[in-house]
Amino acid sequence: MIFSKIHSAYFADQDHLDFYSRQMAKLPNDSQHNALAYTLGICKNTRKHFDSIFSVNDFSINPAAIDEGWQTGSSRKVTRLAFQLFTDKIPTATSGDEEMDINELSKYSVSDIFCCHYAPYFFEAVKIRYPEYTKGGAK
Repeated sequence: MIFSKIHSAYFADQDHLDFYSRQMAKLPNDSQHNALAYTLGICKNTRKHFDSIFSVNDFSINPAAIDEGWQTGSSRKVTRLAFQLFTDKIPTATSGDEEMDINELSKYSVSDIFCCHYAPYFFEAVKIRYPEYTKGGAK
C-alpha cells in the first residue's frame, strides 16, 4: 500500500497509482470518473481490460463486461463497485429474467463486494466518489 500526496489516496501498488494517473489525464476531472478510474485500477485484470469495461470515446460503461471470460471473483467485485460508483445504479441486472436479475442484484450488496482483500481500496474509492461526505469524520 502506498500513499499519494498528489491524489490524497492510498493505492494498492505503483501500477495502481500509475494507471490512475494515466486515466486522469484522459477523463473528465469529476468524482464519478475519478472513482471509476481508481476502482478499475485496483486489480490487474480490470486495469488490463479497462477499454472493454469503459469507453473513453463516449464515457460509458459496458455492463456486458461483467460476464467476460477474463473476469475472476475479485475482478467482478471491482467492476461492480466501479459501475455502482460511476452510475449510482446496478447496470448489470437488466436481462429481463427476474430470477437471474435477483441473483445479480445480490452480488451488489456491501457484504458481497467488500468481503475481499481489496476492501481497503474500496473505502478509498468511496472517499473519492463522495468527498463531501467523507472528509473530517463523523460529527
